[in-house]
Amino acid sequence: MNTLIVIGNLGQDPELKYTPSGTAVVNISIAVNEHYKDKDGNKVQKTNWFRVNAFQRTAEIISEYCKKGSRIGITGQLQQRTWTDKDGGTHSVVEIRAREIELLSAKDGNGSNGHVSPPPNNGSEFAPPLDDDEIPF
Repeated sequence: MNTLIVIGNLGQDPELKYTPSGTAVVNISIAVNEHYKDKDGNKVQKTNWFRVNAFQRTAEIISEYCKKGSRIGITGQLQQRTWTDKDGGTHSVVEIRAREIELLSAKDGNGSNGHVSPPPNNGSEFAPPLDDDEIPF
């Protein structure tokens, strides 16, 4: 099973883009704070960053209702993406592909919105995978 749940805050405003075929895409970074005490008993805060991408209506909802600092819950799958740059170098990144989101900050920042799941994609549970050429960034 490949399921991950992350609750944190957006590190920047989401920027909605569209593939050449018209699929909505948004990439966001979510900061998750970890609090613990070190061996000397001092309180420590560590921030972990997660790269998240969302497609179709989920991407549009994130773009419409979230901004830098918004609190959001993401349920999704880890995926690894690999590509070759123009100089022939190979790069790889592990990201979370959002399947469900929960908006934990209201659009105006004064409360809580609810759970949002994207509608089925023409009878299939998930959006079809996109070629790297279709991703606009």
